[in-house]
Formats: sequence, C-alpha cells, structure tokens
Amino acid sequence: MVARYTASHGRTDVQRVRRGLWPMAAEPGPAFRWGVLLRKSKPREKLVDGVKVFEFEDSMDAHELELVQHLRSNRMGVIVETYKEIASAYKRGAARPRYKHALSDLEAGTIDGIAVLAVDRLTRRRDQTRPILNALEQMGGRLFALWDELDTASDDPDTELRLHELVARAEREAERTAKRYKLAAKHRAHKGLPQRGGVRPYGHTDDWRSLVPVEAENLHKAALQIVEGKSPLAIARDWTEREIPTVRGGSVWWHGNLREMLRSARMIGKREYDGALIVMPGVPAILDEELWQQVRKILAPSYRTMGRRESRQCSNLALCSACGLPLVSNIDDGRPTYTCKKRRSQPGACGSVSISGKRLDERVSREVVAFLNDKKRVQALLDAHKMTGPEMDAIDARFAELEDDKLALERAAFRPPQGVPRLPTERYWQLRTEIEAEQEQLQRRRVVSRAAQPLKVALKQDWTIEAWLAKPVEYRRTIIKLVCKRIEVAKAPMKGGGMKGAQGPYFDPERIRITFAEA
Repeated sequence: MVARYTASHGRTDVQRVRRGLWPMAAEPGPAFRWGVLLRKSKPREKLVDGVKVFEFEDSMDAHELELVQHLRSNRMGVIVETYKEIASAYKRGAARPRYKHALSDLEAGTIDGIAVLAVDRLTRRRDQTRPILNALEQMGGRLFALWDELDTASDDPDTELRLHELVARAEREAERTAKRYKLAAKHRAHKGLPQRGGVRPYGHTDDWRSLVPVEAENLHKAALQIVEGKSPLAIARDWTEREIPTVRGGSVWWHGNLREMLRSARMIGKREYDGALIVMPGVPAILDEELWQQVRKILAPSYRTMGRRESRQCSNLALCSACGLPLVSNIDDGRPTYTCKKRRSQPGACGSVSISGKRLDERVSREVVAFLNDKKRVQALLDAHKMTGPEMDAIDARFAELEDDKLALERAAFRPPQGVPRLPTERYWQLRTEIEAEQEQLQRRRVVSRAAQPLKVALKQDWTIEAWLAKPVEYRRTIIKLVCKRIEVAKAPMKGGGMKGAQGPYFDPERIRITFAEA
C-alpha cells in the first residue's frame, strides 16, 4: 500500500529514506532556522482588578515554550520567528495573515521550516493538506509537529499519509465540536435562557433579573433620540463628554456598540434565534416593543462599503507634474480620465493636469510588462527588498537568544533550582515585557521583505499585455507600487495649431514620465 502511495507522487521509497519527503533548502541540524506557528481559534478575556486580560496569551506562551524547549534540547535548530494568530483553521475563508506570513518567510528564505505543537494548529481541513504540502515542497521547507511526532524531514515513508490522516481526524473533531456548540445554543434559545458573556449587560444586573435604573433610563432616552433623528454617533459622543460610565468602568462610548445594544432583542426582554423572537422568562424589558421596533428599523444595517475603493489602475499612483499631488480617476464627456482635482483629502491640488485614462493605462502597462520581462532587473529589485547576509543573521541570532532568555525566565520564576528563591512576579513581568518588545521590533524589520512577495511570484512567469490585463486591478496596483518609483504626467501643450497631417487631437507621449525603482 505504501509503495503504491509513494509511486503515485513520483518518488520511490529509497528516495524518501535518503531525503525525507522532498529535498530541503537547508540541512537539519543545530543551525536550522525555525518559525513557530501558534494559533488560538477563540479569544477569551476576563477582568482582573478592572484590567482586561486575554486568557489565550497564557495558552500561546505555554505552547511556544514547549516547542522552544524541545527544539533546543534536541539540537534541532533555533527559533528565529514566531507567528501568533487568532483565527479558525477549520472555517473556510477565515483570514489567517500570520500563517501567510510564515509561508512568505519560508519562500523568502528567512526561515527554513515551520514548527507547530500539533497538526491541527496548522489546519483542520482535508482540502488544505495537499496545497500546504505543495507549498512546502516547492519552497524546500520542513514541517514539524511536536505532539503528533511528525517531521517531513524524517526517513519514515508514511509521513505524508500520516499527515493526511491527522488532518482528517482534526476536521472530524472540529465538525463534532461545532455541532455540539450549535446544539447547546439551540436548546438554550428554545428555553428562553440568555446567552451570557463574561461582562454584565448594560441596563441589566449580572443575573439579568433586574434593571439598573440609571442605565435603563439612559437607553430609553437614547431610543427616543434615535426616533427623533439623532445618530448613534452623536449620542455616543454626548455620553462620552458627560463621562457616563460603561459596564467596564470606562467613559468612552463607541457608536457601533451603542447601535448593536439598541438593536438587541434584550431591550424587550427577549432573545433572537433563527429569525424568531423568544421570550426570556424573568428578564425585564427596557423598552416597549413598539419603540424598539422603530429603533431597530432605523438602525438596520445598510451594508455600505466605507471608504474609497480604487477601480482604476493608476488612480492615486500617477502624480501631477505641476503640484506633485496624485491624480484621481474621473469621467470627461463619457471618457475615463485621470485628473488633478481639488478634493477634501488634497485641497492643494492645482487642477491643471488631465489625461486620457486609456493613454496613461496603456503606457504604464506596456512599460511595466517590459520591466517584468527583464528578469535581471526584477531579481535585483527583489534582492534590494530582502535582508540578507550579516544583517539577517544578526536578527536571527538575537531572536533565538531572546527565546532562550524566555526559557531561563520561566525557570527562574516557576521552576528554580532547589534552595534558590523564585523570581518576584513583578520582576518576571517586567523582564518578559522587555523581551517581547524587542522581539516585536525584530519582527517589524522582517516585514519589508514580505511586502515584495508579489514581485517574487511575478518573476516566475513570462508576461504579455494580455496576461497583465487579465490580473485583478488590486494585483496590478500592487506590482506598480513595487516597480515604479514615480509616475508623472505633465500639462498638455497649449491648444491650437495641431501637427501637420495629423487627424484628431494630438497626444504627446512625452507627457508621461515613468521612473522605475532600481536596486
């Protein structure tokens, strides 16, 4: 069975024994550079002496120390980066930026492998297993899972099969957990029981059985103001100026929180589940139902996309040569244009430059495609974004040293040698904060090389105008920002006296000046 499985992936058992699952970019050993991926899918918080404390941090710290101690004690390498994220490894489409950062650093060569406590910290979906393996194989990376005793650099020919089985088991466990939570929530809703959190709801007491008179009165007045036309933002600002205390003891109110509070069925002593309103026995209402329905209708979400979303290739990237401010997309007589236009964000725009959108986009596309096809220039620019040599080695060495300091600090605070007093708690947290602050500074210095990863992907293909235009506009804008130092558009020549023999308006291509970023 194993022979058939390995043959289907184009490798013999002998090759796997010699090289693990695939050839790695770095050889295993004490100098191997690890990136530790830590994940917690459900953030929990609590109040300690009036201060918000996130419980998942303790869990992540324990996972990190467990991995660091194992890797160091077994001389498997050094930790040069940690990736902490709060995201689901099961939910399809969940945003996992730190996981993507780990793959980017692996591709950039700043780490040699990814270490996790267990495979389910990496993924809980079977359909993600093959892409993860493909990515690791392509980058020559290594995956190590401590609790699952899985290492893609091992000589075991069943490693890949075991990885698929572990992920399948994690997916089944996630599915069962989700069903169990949904079933419990359903039964609580049908019984009319409140879905309690860790914080008292504003307007009700801790047990939800009584009202807090002052808070209930504030909510009732706010509801009347909403019906009269006042916005939640104005009410929140008024409450903040009057220093009305929140349930956490603060005095700053956010209009989004106030909006959701007034829309909640708790205002009428009910809870909402699957579109139905269910009475919660013993929970008094703050608003009468007619008033609440009016408020709920007024505050219904509109699902508008806030902020400007660029839909044109050169909007806010090309500059006016006269005033140096960005050009914005516009429509002139039905034709798309780029214009130097006065607006709220740029009141100093001179308004003297306008150019056909088609002309500018065609010129920029042609020049950028030619640049991307010059592989030596692209590689030089990519190298300029990467930190290599002594600088990166120094960052790696310092980060690994700080990880060792964390281990030593844990032993001094919680497991000192017999007869040696424990490190005082205040001193422990002071030193721990200093270590993590320095590690955060080191991590920021790596972000520069991550930003250039789209350029590294672009280096792997041959470009045509058709292939360029087939890419989404967000991708094209990202590449333009990386390869173009400056795109400048000059004023059109004075009108009158067209070129001899020319038909239609004359366009001077020298109006567009593109300066590329060079290494």
